[in-house]
Amino acid sequence: MELNLSRQDKLVPIKKLDNYNLKVFGVGSIGSYVVRALSKTGFKAIEVYDMDKVDKENIGPQAFDFKHIGMNKVDAMVEIVKESAGIDIVPHHGQIIEETQIDAEPNTIYCCFFDSFEGRKLVFNKLKEFPVIFVDGRIGKFDMRHYLINTAIKEYKEDYETTLSQKAVSKEICGEKASAPINMQLAGMIVSNIVNYISEKDYTRTFLGNAATPANNFNILKTKEKPEDGTAEVA
Repeated sequence: MELNLSRQDKLVPIKKLDNYNLKVFGVGSIGSYVVRALSKTGFKAIEVYDMDKVDKENIGPQAFDFKHIGMNKVDAMVEIVKESAGIDIVPHHGQIIEETQIDAEPNTIYCCFFDSFEGRKLVFNKLKEFPVIFVDGRIGKFDMRHYLINTAIKEYKEDYETTLSQKAVSKEICGEKASAPINMQLAGMIVSNIVNYISEKDYTRTFLGNAATPANNFNILKTKEKPEDGTAEVA
């Protein structure tokens, strides 16, 4: 069955979404909800990458159901998206290592939600010398961060790289790593931000926030700009 998007077609540029591919690395606490939201927003060309299986502890904070326990997370996402949005996405099960080939492709947005800085660095380092859009989301306790970086703009790329040398957002003990409402909130913000970028509206380059104290949330807003070589910003 085809997804009926009539209730959002004046809010989301559906035809523009068809021009973009999404590659999502890590489909756990943030990524699983991001992929579900992307598919329900109208994106159709989605690939997912993860090495883990669904465990019983993933059911509460992530987008998986009890029936997915024991499945590869990427295969569970294929099933979830097919059932909820009627589209087929492409799964890639396995660990991303130095030898893994990740190509910079046109009209592709790369989203990284691995739960380690080493994983983020690995993916980003394979792409940073090319003009791509790179999205990163992070959670810890009530803390939330997300980034949308155009690597064609040197300043943005360098600013983002400094965040990869920092420590985790917070040190979590068991029981305070992630919760469904915070994960869903951040995923919604990330997908909305991607849509804003594609719509050529103001978008958030950097968001630093806390679900418990939202009055202190911090945004760096950016409009569509040109990279240093004067060419149009890569989308």
